[in-house]
Amino acid sequence: MNLDTVFKGIVEDMKNPVCFVNLDHTITYMNKSALERYAHRGGEKLIGKSIFDCHNENSKKLTLEYVDRLLNDDDLTEIFMGYNKKHDENNYIIAVRDENKKLMGYYERHESCKQE
Repeated sequence: MNLDTVFKGIVEDMKNPVCFVNLDHTITYMNKSALERYAHRGGEKLIGKSIFDCHNENSKKLTLEYVDRLLNDDDLTEIFMGYNKKHDENNYIIAVRDENKKLMGYYERHESCKQE
């Protein structure tokens, strides 16, 4: 069984958007939910583009600071980025590390604050 296929199958069906960004800050993968959420910005056309093409200067500065923290602490896996009023959710930057804890990239996790 190919674990890449298994994990992609899991991530593809997640309700939360997953937009993986490598350490060059290039979007390399978006799950179905991310493609839908960011359709107004180009959806699949964002793959291969810089994450900073979609962010303002302050957001870029903060993202670079968060990634620097992830690079300098192998045990740090998640950083709270703030509350998004428009979507009523908390946002986190999540480290994606290899088996040696080396940072490979990151993605944003969106946690709804809506009570269901």
